Amino acid sequence: MRRIPIFMLAAVLTSIIPAAAEEREYIYGAELMSPKERDAYRQGLQSASGEEGKGQYRQRHRERLQKRAQQRGVQLDEKGIVRSERSGQ
Repeated sequence: MRRIPIFMLAAVLTSIIPAAAEEREYIYGAELMSPKERDAYRQGLQSASGEEGKGQYRQRHRERLQKRAQQRGVQLDEKGIVRSERSGQ
């Protein structure tokens, strides 16, 4: 059996990993959503018509998730990631 030098294996792996990371999906407030809700979001976004419709869908989603975060006593940053608990509010 032929052996592959470790440096060649490392080169192949480093070329594959960044490509997979680039395909990662971004959903505002995903940490506060169940897998079922994330699937529903994807379907809703996909069925929205045109860029304006998709923008409106994203805005409504953002508003819902901001309310959910407030109810749970956490804050979402501008990217929709849970960053901290509310302080004294």
